[in-house]
Amino acid sequence: MNDESPTVSKVIESLRKIVMRNLGVGIIGLGSIGGFVAQQVINGKVPGASLIAVADVERPPPDLSKKLEMADVSVVGSYQEIADSNIDLVIECANQELVGECARFFLSRGIDMVIMSVGAFVDSSLFKEVSRLAMERNCKIHIPSGAVGGLDALRAARIERLDEVILTTRKPPRGLAGVEGLDLDGLSEPKLVYEGQALEAVKRFPKNVNVAAAISLAGVGPEKTLVRVVADPTIDRNIHEIYARGAFGSFEMRLSNHPSPQNPRTSYLACLSVVSVLQKVASSVQLGN
Repeated sequence: MNDESPTVSKVIESLRKIVMRNLGVGIIGLGSIGGFVAQQVINGKVPGASLIAVADVERPPPDLSKKLEMADVSVVGSYQEIADSNIDLVIECANQELVGECARFFLSRGIDMVIMSVGAFVDSSLFKEVSRLAMERNCKIHIPSGAVGGLDALRAARIERLDEVILTTRKPPRGLAGVEGLDLDGLSEPKLVYEGQALEAVKRFPKNVNVAAAISLAGVGPEKTLVRVVADPTIDRNIHEIYARGAFGSFEMRLSNHPSPQNPRTSYLACLSVVSVLQKVASSVQLGN
């Protein structure tokens, strides 16, 4: 029996590697995040994963289009067409409005999903619906940490008692451009532009504070999480400060993130967090809870 164990172990390890190499990935949305993730997968940054298909209503930029063609990746105009390929996991990098229908479409087919536009889940009824669907179809929903950290600590803390969670987000004015009713022209000093529930923050700043939604889901919920948004002309990067207090004690975390080179409203760390989720899915070793 002992003589056979090493052989059995080698066979199991070989089978594990074969399974890892067969993780077929699809991406919805080729903006700053989706385009970055596509290139990372093509460049082999996620061992065991292959990019099979991408969907966007617009054609990819020429440089990305060439890479997709060379990697034999199908480029389609609607997310429904992705399901025609051999896909095991789909990454949503489009927008909050599309999350519900995408999740229902793929989860009902037993296909795992990574949801980047997590702000859609402040709608508790949608979150409960897709969670139930994933359970029924024996598949998973992965939510990246995005531009912040500490989600595992918040999840652990709420097991006993989590009393308070505060998120303060500071961004250069250009990172908040386009927000309805917000005029930041000529701003010369930091200005508090929002203070209130995460529930309302993700609605008013849908392209800026998805981190508020992620923190809410991990912690005390979107109605109890306090969010402050500050437009700060003295900084050149996105800064997120998290404070949490509960039965475990308290912690404070500060992240100073460079904006994505493609989009100043997106943190570079948010792009990297999606790649990290893929690496975790494909890996046999899980770090964190």
